[in-house]
Amino acid sequence: MNKKDTKRILIVLIFLIILLLAPIMYLTYFTIFQANNIIDHPANRRSVLKENSVKRGTFYDRNGEVLAYSTGEKYKYNRIYNYPVIYSHVIGYSDKVVDKYGLEKELNDYLTGKEGSKILKVFKSVVNPNYDQYTGDSVTLTTDTNLQKKTRSVLAENFDKGSVVMMNPKTGEVLSMVSLPDFNSQNIAKDMAEINKANNGALFNSSTKGRFAPGSVFKIVTTEAILESGISQSYNDKGVEKIDEGREFRNAGGGVYGRVNLNQAFTKSINTYFARKSIDAGKDKMAEVATRFMINQKVDFELPLEVSTWTYDRKGFDRTALASAGIGHDSLLVTPLEMCMVASTVANDGVMMQPHLVSRIDSSDGKNILRNAPTVLSEVMPKENADKITKMMQNVVSSGTGTEAFVSGYKIAGKTGTAQLDIEKGSNNAWFVGFAPADDPKVAIAVVIPGIQNSGGEVAAPIAGELLKYAIDNIQFEED
Repeated sequence: MNKKDTKRILIVLIFLIILLLAPIMYLTYFTIFQANNIIDHPANRRSVLKENSVKRGTFYDRNGEVLAYSTGEKYKYNRIYNYPVIYSHVIGYSDKVVDKYGLEKELNDYLTGKEGSKILKVFKSVVNPNYDQYTGDSVTLTTDTNLQKKTRSVLAENFDKGSVVMMNPKTGEVLSMVSLPDFNSQNIAKDMAEINKANNGALFNSSTKGRFAPGSVFKIVTTEAILESGISQSYNDKGVEKIDEGREFRNAGGGVYGRVNLNQAFTKSINTYFARKSIDAGKDKMAEVATRFMINQKVDFELPLEVSTWTYDRKGFDRTALASAGIGHDSLLVTPLEMCMVASTVANDGVMMQPHLVSRIDSSDGKNILRNAPTVLSEVMPKENADKITKMMQNVVSSGTGTEAFVSGYKIAGKTGTAQLDIEKGSNNAWFVGFAPADDPKVAIAVVIPGIQNSGGEVAAPIAGELLKYAIDNIQFEED
């Protein structure tokens, strides 16, 4: 055999080796890098069929009441929502036509039994007759359904837009969460065309996704910065505060208060005071405190949660912008959940707890596979300062801008806010945040009614007062 024949044979051999290795290399690449993309692709009917073969897990509230469950036969299960409207933005929907939303989407892997080892699930089904690998995990929420009903009812009586979040400040448990407008989870496939036509935000959970200018409820944060900075707390109010010969800050209704201290300024929500004192405290201190309150910080939550923001590090930020931020304007945008967490921090001796909607998740045989224990998210302020702000918030409700939240026999602490959106039209975000009982807080609340002409003290405060009273009277807390 000459050299030319040997070379030809060698070339053919290399070619055959490449042909053999090519599919092996492709399959390896596919398995490692592309398999999950194919599995999750909407056109992959095998994944859909597999999911439809599983009886979707059940949702319960904190008292064990069934909120959503599945009935029917394999591949033909029907999803039933016992409270399809009041929980529409929390549980959401799982529908074969319009897909998923809310916790039905975010917890889908648990609800369909995809979470965890498949081999272990098969083994468990063999050794444990109570375990069904074709039944998804059940989810117990932290919410109280009666409070959820009450929250939605009180909010919807007077407004077609708004948000209310209530939580246990000591544990971070969300007790109720309502966003208007809402929808009917049970009829979502039938109603979707009309919802899209109306285009009024019915599928938008403003409690977690909406970001609003906070107005004076942000003075809670500013107050902590004032306390920490050690600056003078006295001020002579003349009804106007001019910053650097530029913008003039005035009090609501043109009020002039003369000599005031921090407590009086907080109680009457004196804008001139907080505009000046935020400058005296300084940008660095204001930003530091805001960061501890989780402004500009990502917070893990079971539902998609927007980050509350303040762009104090932007080019052109000046003393006027800092003064504006001190009264809850400038570039500040916050979610209702964030402001409920702010109120909860004061109520919980200055410690912010991790918010959560899910209490626990259990497998089909009742074995617990996930449990959310109370977890500290941020140590915001010393107890001494939290106690001072609590007393100020009590004064707001007893004799300040939040008297509409007053309920005889109940110690309620709160702060109102009216963030101007359009001065010419008189459009505002009307806020109230607070907690009760003030001497042993069990429930915190944030209420926002966007785009109205009324103030927070007029419309958000009475909603908060009624709901706090209801919660104190009707919820059995674990620590009790």
